[in-house]
Amino acid sequence: MTELLAKSNPPETLVEHTENCLSVYFSMRETMPFLAEISGEPNFFDHLFYTVALHDFGKAATGFQEQLQSAPEPWNYRHEILSAGFVVGVDLPPLAKQAIGLAILTHHKDIQILRDRYPCFPPHNPGFETWQTKIAELEPNWDALMQIQEQVDLWYPGENCRFTPLPSLDGFINGYKDFLVPYLNDFEDRELTVLHGRYGMLLRGCMIACDHLASAGRRKIYRALNDLGGYLRRQIEQKGRTFRGWDEFQDAAATTSGHLMLSAPTGSGKTEAAMLWSDANESESLGQRVFYVLPYTASINAMYDRLLNLVSEDRIGLLHGKANYFLYRSMVDKEYTPDEARVETRVTQNLTRKIYRPYKVLTPFQLLKAFFGMRGFEMQFAEMAGGLFIFDEIHAYDPHATALILTMVERLRQDYGSQFCIMTATMPKFLKEMFADAIGEIAEVEMSPEKRDQFTRHRVRLFDGGIIDTIPEIIEQLEGGRRILVVCNTVKQAQTVFEPLRLSATNPQLLHSRFILRDRERIERELMEADLLVGTQAVEVSLDIDFDALFTEPAPIDALIQRFGRVNRRGEKNICDVCICREGGESDKYIYSPERVQQTLNAFAEVDILYESQVQNLIDTVYGDGYDPKEQETFNNARTLFNRHLRNIVPFIEEASGPEEFPKLFESVEVVPSDYENEFLRHIDAKEFYEAMAYITSISEQQFARLHKEGQLYKQEGQWFVRVRYSSERGLALDELAENVL
Repeated sequence: MTELLAKSNPPETLVEHTENCLSVYFSMRETMPFLAEISGEPNFFDHLFYTVALHDFGKAATGFQEQLQSAPEPWNYRHEILSAGFVVGVDLPPLAKQAIGLAILTHHKDIQILRDRYPCFPPHNPGFETWQTKIAELEPNWDALMQIQEQVDLWYPGENCRFTPLPSLDGFINGYKDFLVPYLNDFEDRELTVLHGRYGMLLRGCMIACDHLASAGRRKIYRALNDLGGYLRRQIEQKGRTFRGWDEFQDAAATTSGHLMLSAPTGSGKTEAAMLWSDANESESLGQRVFYVLPYTASINAMYDRLLNLVSEDRIGLLHGKANYFLYRSMVDKEYTPDEARVETRVTQNLTRKIYRPYKVLTPFQLLKAFFGMRGFEMQFAEMAGGLFIFDEIHAYDPHATALILTMVERLRQDYGSQFCIMTATMPKFLKEMFADAIGEIAEVEMSPEKRDQFTRHRVRLFDGGIIDTIPEIIEQLEGGRRILVVCNTVKQAQTVFEPLRLSATNPQLLHSRFILRDRERIERELMEADLLVGTQAVEVSLDIDFDALFTEPAPIDALIQRFGRVNRRGEKNICDVCICREGGESDKYIYSPERVQQTLNAFAEVDILYESQVQNLIDTVYGDGYDPKEQETFNNARTLFNRHLRNIVPFIEEASGPEEFPKLFESVEVVPSDYENEFLRHIDAKEFYEAMAYITSISEQQFARLHKEGQLYKQEGQWFVRVRYSSERGLALDELAENVL
């Protein structure tokens, strides 16, 4: 009897692969049983069983088997199309059979690719004849295939298996015609069925997850930790501190069932409160996935490291644009060889993108990928279904991003039963109301005014002049042994201020967004020893740093409050000064609303010691009218267009414009300084892609357009290079030509 293979490297039989996929299926069924209710189909997991059991039967074709055994010519056909023909043996209602057939047909390629490259209907289409030729290739292996079909009844978890093995090709159906064509016609006619919604979305997503995880050598998905509060207590004690019970607001979060709006000062234990909330709202099966969402990569990396020690390496994943580089570097630091680190990073991130790890730390843009219909989006929706989402520092996004996030939150709540913990130290009342409207009924937990005032750490000083005018005082304080933080609104201003100050500091550091990854990583590692840090908005919420005094350019109040949080962070010092300049730079008007900045300065005019209980009222004074007209227009337009776009996101069809539209969210372009062209290309040629990432930085789309017009950009191997001066201490200087440019 011929032993049919599913894979060749290493060899794996069709039975072995199917059983491995079913192992993942059983784990998913036990861990995430709530998916059935969310899908709207009570028999969801039964339908998923038949999908997984039959999904690779088409691999029995002689051409496919020969291809696995190094046939000189590729088979050039899709086994999924043949596999779908076996659905005729499933005794279920037509809609269920269509769902199973679609999930089998598309478990590798989406409908558009199948229609464009492998059409097998109507009969006059040349693809129909090809299909007939290919199904005939099943016949020589039918005896072996019959034995595998008979296994389905043994694999079935219940008593009444509804699959009857096909004794021959007689009655074999064209799944493309019976399942794909009607689905596509309904979509194009806007006559949508449940297959175009959650049911189809979760079925395809779970099918792909079972197949991918089994192929990656995994047989189960991880559950969330039971009694996360106990793990948090032990983590506190392992740091040598005595656990004296949770704070009142943390206890309130731990006993909140459903959505939560959490407000507490920086450094007060919001993270612990949010994790306690996730523990309280986790399902009995511990299958709901927890997403910790942050705006900046540095804070995401730091939170990942923090939670890694809490929940274990296997259970937590990291996702953002530079996550692969961060993980690669951390593995090299653990004494992996570069080759080992590359392999381990690839394996780690491959699993993180699947329904595998119960905890993920990521940017909202990684979640939004699903809403752009990008490859794997159904699997993402299946993972997010019933998910527990913690949004930290939610105020940090611009109106456009906020519109997308709000829409996403609304859809996940309405369609997928997701729950949300929205937390921040500084959120304007109008933003709170917008999220409350999107989420619906939401509990509010706030630290009491008396408790808040125990976190009072700052005295506000308004300085008549600009940041350049503060340099003599900063130098005096540096010479007096104080650690000083200086925050500017633009990279150029930060670079300008850094030069006269660096000579007065023992360990001066400059931090902004225009350092290559290698240098930014080094700078962040050295910050704990810095007595002077000059930076931009990058320091607002991204770093766990603590300085003795702040000198800052004017900015909206929520941004300033975040900057204050980097001074006397743990409240272990006496009240520390935060000095706000009344005058900003010439380019500030392109970053912040001048009216809002002035309102902020007015709000702080009468403040001396900034009591934490005052902060919310000050924020609401500045943001009393919500967004300004220009911001509101941006918000409204983004929300309208995004909702319109979402009408076209349906399962089984990947959105063709997704890969093009999604990067536009970032409004920046990755470039490599021309000084590093040779190093970058050498790594690319050697396929050392993570090492190559070390030389990348970003510039805005406007800066890119200007430099392109001036002829200072060129492209090699698909990567943009920029001919401007770069140094490891100052970063990219966009107004200075590189030394290698004549």
